[in-house]
Amino acid sequence: MQRKQLFHRIILCVAIFLSGAMAAKATTATATGVTATSNEDVNVSTADTTNQTAHNIAIYERVAAALQPQAAELTMAELVVQVALQMLGTPYLWASLESEPEQLQVFLDKTDCILFVELSTCMALTLKGKRIVQAGDGEHYANRPTPSVEDARPSYNLLCENIRNMRYRLGVVDGYASRIHYTSEWLLQNATNGILREYTNELGKEFEQTFSYMSAHPQKYYQLSHNVCELGKIRMIEGRLNKQKPYYFIPQKELRKKKVMAQIKSGDIITFISPREGLDLAHVAIAYEHDGAMHFIHASYGAKKVIIEPKTLAEYATNGIRISRLRD
Repeated sequence: MQRKQLFHRIILCVAIFLSGAMAAKATTATATGVTATSNEDVNVSTADTTNQTAHNIAIYERVAAALQPQAAELTMAELVVQVALQMLGTPYLWASLESEPEQLQVFLDKTDCILFVELSTCMALTLKGKRIVQAGDGEHYANRPTPSVEDARPSYNLLCENIRNMRYRLGVVDGYASRIHYTSEWLLQNATNGILREYTNELGKEFEQTFSYMSAHPQKYYQLSHNVCELGKIRMIEGRLNKQKPYYFIPQKELRKKKVMAQIKSGDIITFISPREGLDLAHVAIAYEHDGAMHFIHASYGAKKVIIEPKTLAEYATNGIRISRLRD
Protein backbone atom coordinates (compact mmCIF):
# COMPACT_ATOMS: atom_id res chain seq x y z
CA MET A 1 0.00 0.00 0.00
CA GLN A 2 2.81 2.42 0.90
CA ARG A 3 4.56 1.70 -2.42
CA LYS A 4 1.33 2.36 -4.30
CA GLN A 5 0.78 5.68 -2.49
CA LEU A 6 4.38 6.71 -3.18
CA PHE A 7 3.98 5.85 -6.86
CA HIS A 8 0.78 7.94 -7.12
CA ARG A 9 2.51 10.88 -5.43
CA ILE A 10 5.39 10.73 -7.90
CA ILE A 11 2.97 10.60 -10.82
CA LEU A 12 1.09 13.63 -9.42
CA CYS A 13 4.30 15.63 -9.08
CA VAL A 14 5.34 14.84 -12.64
CA ALA A 15 1.89 15.80 -13.91
CA ILE A 16 2.00 19.14 -12.08
CA PHE A 17 5.45 19.81 -13.47
CA LEU A 18 4.54 18.97 -17.05
CA SER A 19 1.33 21.03 -16.90
CA GLY A 20 3.39 24.22 -16.80
CA ALA A 21 6.33 23.10 -18.91
CA MET A 22 5.23 24.68 -22.19
CA ALA A 23 4.38 27.99 -20.53
CA ALA A 24 7.67 27.98 -18.67
CA LYS A 25 9.61 27.30 -21.85
CA ALA A 26 8.02 30.27 -23.59
CA THR A 27 8.58 32.52 -20.58
CA THR A 28 12.23 31.59 -20.21
CA ALA A 29 12.92 32.69 -23.77
CA THR A 30 11.74 36.23 -23.06
CA ALA A 31 12.65 36.66 -19.39
CA THR A 32 15.64 38.51 -17.97
CA GLY A 33 17.98 35.60 -18.63
CA VAL A 34 19.72 35.99 -15.26
CA THR A 35 21.24 32.72 -14.14
CA ALA A 36 22.94 31.63 -10.95
CA THR A 37 26.71 31.90 -11.30
CA SER A 38 27.63 31.31 -7.66
CA ASN A 39 26.06 30.19 -4.42
CA GLU A 40 25.44 33.86 -3.57
CA ASP A 41 22.93 34.06 -6.43
CA VAL A 42 20.77 31.26 -5.04
CA ASN A 43 18.22 31.63 -2.25
CA VAL A 44 20.13 29.76 0.45
CA SER A 45 20.05 31.08 3.99
CA THR A 46 23.25 32.27 5.64
CA ALA A 47 21.43 33.39 8.81
CA ASP A 48 23.14 32.61 12.10
CA THR A 49 20.35 31.18 14.26
CA THR A 50 22.47 30.67 17.38
CA ASN A 51 20.39 31.63 20.42
CA GLN A 52 17.88 33.21 18.01
CA THR A 53 14.83 33.00 20.27
CA ALA A 54 16.67 34.77 23.09
CA HIS A 55 17.77 37.55 20.70
CA ASN A 56 14.20 37.90 19.43
CA ILE A 57 12.62 38.06 22.88
CA ALA A 58 15.10 40.70 24.03
CA ILE A 59 14.24 42.94 21.05
CA TYR A 60 10.51 42.30 21.41
CA GLU A 61 10.64 43.29 25.08
CA ARG A 62 12.62 46.44 24.27
CA VAL A 63 10.12 47.58 21.62
CA ALA A 64 7.12 46.60 23.76
CA ALA A 65 8.45 48.53 26.74
CA ALA A 66 8.84 51.63 24.58
CA LEU A 67 5.52 51.46 22.73
CA GLN A 68 3.01 49.34 24.69
CA PRO A 69 1.82 52.26 26.89
CA GLN A 70 0.69 54.26 23.83
CA ALA A 71 -0.31 51.40 21.52
CA ALA A 72 -4.04 51.64 22.17
CA GLU A 73 -4.13 55.38 21.46
CA LEU A 74 -2.23 55.28 18.16
CA THR A 75 -3.70 54.32 14.81
CA MET A 76 -2.19 51.27 13.10
CA ALA A 77 -0.30 53.53 10.69
CA GLU A 78 1.11 55.64 13.53
CA LEU A 79 2.11 52.58 15.53
CA VAL A 80 3.75 50.89 12.53
CA VAL A 81 5.89 54.00 12.00
CA GLN A 82 6.92 54.00 15.66
CA VAL A 83 7.86 50.32 15.47
CA ALA A 84 9.85 50.96 12.28
CA LEU A 85 11.76 53.78 13.98
CA GLN A 86 12.60 51.42 16.84
CA MET A 87 14.15 49.04 14.29
CA LEU A 88 16.48 51.57 12.67
CA GLY A 89 19.97 50.16 12.27
CA THR A 90 18.85 46.51 12.11
CA PRO A 91 21.33 44.69 9.81
CA TYR A 92 20.19 43.64 6.34
CA LEU A 93 20.33 39.92 5.52
CA TRP A 94 19.06 38.51 2.24
CA ALA A 95 17.26 35.13 1.91
CA SER A 96 17.22 34.49 5.64
CA LEU A 97 14.07 32.32 5.49
CA GLU A 98 15.39 29.59 3.21
CA SER A 99 15.38 26.37 5.24
CA GLU A 100 14.80 22.69 4.58
CA PRO A 101 12.26 21.56 5.58
CA GLU A 102 10.13 24.69 5.41
CA GLN A 103 9.41 26.12 8.86
CA LEU A 104 8.46 29.43 10.42
CA GLN A 105 11.62 31.52 10.80
CA VAL A 106 11.43 34.68 12.91
CA PHE A 107 14.28 37.19 13.06
CA LEU A 108 14.12 40.48 14.92
CA ASP A 109 17.86 41.15 14.82
CA LYS A 110 18.27 40.85 11.02
CA THR A 111 15.92 41.53 8.13
CA ASP A 112 15.28 42.24 4.46
CA CYS A 113 12.77 44.65 2.93
CA ILE A 114 9.58 42.56 3.04
CA LEU A 115 10.42 40.99 6.42
CA PHE A 116 10.94 44.48 7.85
CA VAL A 117 7.51 45.69 6.73
CA GLU A 118 5.92 42.41 7.80
CA LEU A 119 7.55 42.57 11.24
CA SER A 120 6.57 46.22 11.77
CA THR A 121 2.95 45.47 10.88
CA CYS A 122 2.74 42.30 12.97
CA MET A 123 4.44 44.00 15.93
CA ALA A 124 1.85 46.80 15.80
CA LEU A 125 -1.00 44.27 15.70
CA THR A 126 0.57 42.38 18.59
CA LEU A 127 1.04 45.46 20.76
CA LYS A 128 -2.62 46.29 20.16
CA GLY A 129 -3.50 42.79 21.39
CA LYS A 130 -4.84 41.47 18.08
CA ARG A 131 -4.41 38.05 16.46
CA ILE A 132 -4.94 37.69 12.70
CA VAL A 133 -7.83 35.36 11.79
CA GLN A 134 -7.88 34.07 8.21
CA ALA A 135 -10.99 35.29 6.38
CA GLY A 136 -10.28 33.90 2.88
CA ASP A 137 -9.86 30.56 1.18
CA GLY A 138 -6.37 31.09 -0.22
CA GLU A 139 -7.55 31.33 -3.84
CA HIS A 140 -10.11 34.13 -4.02
CA TYR A 141 -9.44 37.64 -2.78
CA ALA A 142 -11.50 40.63 -1.72
CA ASN A 143 -11.16 43.91 0.15
CA ARG A 144 -12.52 43.17 3.61
CA PRO A 145 -13.63 46.52 5.13
CA THR A 146 -12.72 45.59 8.71
CA PRO A 147 -9.75 43.63 10.08
CA SER A 148 -10.33 39.93 10.66
CA VAL A 149 -8.72 39.74 14.09
CA GLU A 150 -9.49 38.56 17.60
CA ASP A 151 -8.36 39.86 20.97
CA ALA A 152 -5.27 38.25 22.48
CA ARG A 153 -2.70 39.07 25.14
CA PRO A 154 0.38 40.81 23.70
CA SER A 155 3.39 38.50 23.82
CA TYR A 156 6.32 37.32 21.76
CA ASN A 157 4.39 34.12 20.94
CA LEU A 158 1.49 36.19 19.62
CA LEU A 159 3.94 38.09 17.41
CA CYS A 160 5.14 34.79 15.93
CA GLU A 161 1.52 33.72 15.31
CA ASN A 162 0.77 36.94 13.48
CA ILE A 163 3.90 36.61 11.34
CA ARG A 164 2.88 33.06 10.40
CA ASN A 165 -0.62 34.23 9.48
CA MET A 166 0.77 37.08 7.39
CA ARG A 167 3.59 35.18 5.68
CA TYR A 168 1.94 31.86 4.81
CA ARG A 169 -1.12 31.17 2.70
CA LEU A 170 -4.00 30.83 5.16
CA GLY A 171 -1.38 30.81 7.91
CA VAL A 172 -0.44 27.19 7.23
CA VAL A 173 3.19 26.09 6.93
CA ASP A 174 3.16 23.23 4.43
CA GLY A 175 6.23 23.25 2.23
CA TYR A 176 8.10 25.95 0.32
CA ALA A 177 5.16 26.96 -1.88
CA SER A 178 2.92 27.57 1.15
CA ARG A 179 5.02 30.63 1.94
CA ILE A 180 3.79 33.70 0.02
CA HIS A 181 6.65 34.62 -2.33
CA TYR A 182 5.09 37.18 -4.67
CA THR A 183 4.40 40.43 -2.80
CA SER A 184 1.20 40.91 -4.81
CA GLU A 185 -0.25 37.80 -3.18
CA TRP A 186 0.94 39.06 0.22
CA LEU A 187 -1.05 42.25 -0.41
CA LEU A 188 -4.09 40.28 -1.60
CA GLN A 189 -4.19 37.97 1.42
CA ASN A 190 -3.78 40.87 3.84
CA ALA A 191 -6.51 42.84 2.05
CA THR A 192 -8.79 39.79 2.29
CA ASN A 193 -8.03 39.62 6.02
CA GLY A 194 -8.84 43.31 6.31
CA ILE A 195 -5.37 44.30 7.52
CA LEU A 196 -4.81 46.73 4.65
CA ARG A 197 -6.44 48.28 1.60
CA GLU A 198 -4.56 48.90 -1.62
CA TYR A 199 -5.57 52.22 -3.16
CA THR A 200 -3.20 52.37 -6.14
CA ASN A 201 -6.19 52.42 -8.52
CA GLU A 202 -7.31 55.77 -7.05
CA LEU A 203 -4.05 57.53 -7.95
CA GLY A 204 -2.51 55.52 -10.78
CA LYS A 205 -3.35 53.68 -13.95
CA GLU A 206 -3.86 50.10 -15.08
CA PHE A 207 -0.95 48.11 -16.47
CA GLU A 208 -0.22 44.60 -17.66
CA GLN A 209 1.36 42.62 -14.81
CA THR A 210 2.51 39.04 -15.35
CA PHE A 211 3.86 36.45 -12.94
CA SER A 212 6.40 33.89 -14.10
CA TYR A 213 9.81 34.82 -12.70
CA MET A 214 10.15 32.04 -10.12
CA SER A 215 9.10 29.20 -12.41
CA ALA A 216 11.19 30.63 -15.26
CA HIS A 217 14.28 30.76 -13.04
CA PRO A 218 14.03 27.73 -10.74
CA GLN A 219 17.83 27.55 -10.59
CA LYS A 220 17.79 30.70 -8.47
CA TYR A 221 15.68 29.02 -5.79
CA TYR A 222 17.22 26.00 -4.09
CA GLN A 223 13.88 24.41 -3.19
CA LEU A 224 12.49 24.77 -6.73
CA SER A 225 15.60 23.38 -8.39
CA HIS A 226 15.48 20.32 -6.10
CA ASN A 227 11.73 19.68 -5.83
CA VAL A 228 9.52 19.22 -8.88
CA CYS A 229 6.33 19.27 -6.81
CA GLU A 230 7.08 22.66 -5.27
CA LEU A 231 7.94 24.06 -8.71
CA GLY A 232 4.59 22.83 -10.01
CA LYS A 233 2.76 24.48 -7.12
CA ILE A 234 4.54 27.79 -7.79
CA ARG A 235 3.40 27.60 -11.43
CA MET A 236 -0.20 27.14 -10.34
CA ILE A 237 0.08 30.13 -7.97
CA GLU A 238 1.53 32.25 -10.79
CA GLY A 239 -1.37 31.23 -13.01
CA ARG A 240 -3.84 32.26 -10.33
CA LEU A 241 -2.15 35.66 -9.90
CA ASN A 242 -2.09 36.20 -13.67
CA LYS A 243 -5.89 35.91 -13.64
CA GLN A 244 -6.25 38.32 -10.71
CA LYS A 245 -6.74 41.45 -12.79
CA PRO A 246 -6.58 44.37 -13.10
CA TYR A 247 -3.32 45.59 -11.58
CA TYR A 248 -2.48 49.29 -11.19
CA PHE A 249 0.63 51.36 -10.58
CA ILE A 250 1.56 54.99 -10.00
CA PRO A 251 4.28 56.15 -12.46
CA GLN A 252 7.18 58.20 -11.15
CA LYS A 253 6.02 61.32 -13.01
CA GLU A 254 2.71 61.21 -11.10
CA LEU A 255 4.60 61.11 -7.80
CA ARG A 256 6.05 64.52 -8.63
CA LYS A 257 2.56 66.02 -8.51
CA LYS A 258 1.58 67.61 -5.20
CA LYS A 259 -2.03 66.47 -5.48
CA VAL A 260 -0.88 62.84 -5.73
CA MET A 261 1.71 63.02 -2.98
CA ALA A 262 -0.81 64.69 -0.68
CA GLN A 263 -2.82 61.44 -0.70
CA ILE A 264 0.10 59.32 0.58
CA LYS A 265 0.42 59.23 4.36
CA SER A 266 3.09 58.11 6.84
CA GLY A 267 2.57 54.45 7.67
CA ASP A 268 1.33 53.50 4.20
CA ILE A 269 2.97 50.41 2.71
CA ILE A 270 4.88 51.25 -0.46
CA THR A 271 5.71 48.51 -2.96
CA PHE A 272 8.07 49.34 -5.83
CA ILE A 273 7.43 47.98 -9.32
CA SER A 274 10.07 45.54 -10.55
CA PRO A 275 11.69 46.09 -13.98
CA ARG A 276 12.16 42.32 -14.40
CA GLU A 277 9.74 40.49 -16.63
CA GLY A 278 7.45 38.17 -14.74
CA LEU A 279 8.31 39.71 -11.36
CA ASP A 280 5.80 42.06 -9.79
CA LEU A 281 7.50 44.03 -7.03
CA ALA A 282 11.17 44.60 -6.26
CA HIS A 283 11.13 46.40 -2.92
CA VAL A 284 8.85 47.18 0.03
CA ALA A 285 8.96 50.09 2.49
CA ILE A 286 6.95 52.16 4.97
CA ALA A 287 6.03 55.72 3.97
CA TYR A 288 7.43 58.34 6.33
CA GLU A 289 7.07 62.10 6.14
CA HIS A 290 10.46 63.57 7.04
CA ASP A 291 11.81 67.11 6.81
CA GLY A 292 8.64 68.28 5.09
CA ALA A 293 8.74 65.68 2.31
CA MET A 294 7.58 62.10 1.82
CA HIS A 295 10.45 59.66 2.31
CA PHE A 296 10.26 56.10 3.61
CA ILE A 297 11.78 53.70 6.14
CA HIS A 298 13.16 50.50 4.69
CA ALA A 299 15.69 47.71 4.96
CA SER A 300 18.19 49.06 2.43
CA TYR A 301 20.26 46.59 0.43
CA GLY A 302 22.75 49.35 -0.33
CA ALA A 303 23.13 50.57 3.25
CA LYS A 304 22.89 46.98 4.55
CA LYS A 305 20.58 48.08 7.38
CA VAL A 306 17.22 49.68 8.17
CA ILE A 307 17.33 53.39 7.44
CA ILE A 308 15.23 56.46 6.73
CA GLU A 309 15.81 56.78 2.99
CA PRO A 310 17.61 60.08 2.16
CA LYS A 311 15.91 60.28 -1.25
CA THR A 312 12.29 61.31 -1.43
CA LEU A 313 9.75 58.77 -2.62
CA ALA A 314 9.38 60.60 -5.95
CA GLU A 315 13.16 60.54 -6.50
CA TYR A 316 13.56 56.87 -5.63
CA ALA A 317 10.57 55.30 -7.41
CA THR A 318 12.06 54.99 -10.91
CA ASN A 319 9.64 52.31 -12.10
CA GLY A 320 6.63 53.48 -10.13
CA ILE A 321 4.89 52.14 -7.05
CA ARG A 322 1.81 50.50 -5.62
CA ILE A 323 0.44 51.83 -2.34
CA SER A 324 -1.63 50.33 0.49
CA ARG A 325 -3.05 51.70 3.73
CA LEU A 326 -3.40 49.82 7.01
CA ARG A 327 -6.89 49.57 8.50
CA ASP A 328 -7.67 50.27 12.14
